[in-house]
Amino acid sequence: MQSIPAVVFRFRRPSGSQNHEPSLAMTEALRQLSVAREMEPLLQAAHRAGREVVIEVFQSRDGQPLLIHTAMLPDTRIQKEDV
Repeated sequence: MQSIPAVVFRFRRPSGSQNHEPSLAMTEALRQLSVAREMEPLLQAAHRAGREVVIEVFQSRDGQPLLIHTAMLPDTRIQKEDV
């Protein structure tokens, strides 16, 4: 059985603003997004590349979501150089 790449959730807000915990409804919506059919191509590409997927929620100062962005995390594996 193939493993599904992990989906990492990040909440970004303007510097100096207070930390606003996401509501239960927002958390459930993001979880549903992470398993949506539309995410399958990105998840498959991440699996092939050995990378994780990130869902970033950019928030306003008062914690309202402004933008939800999905992408593969950069490859953090150390590449060996041929000597």
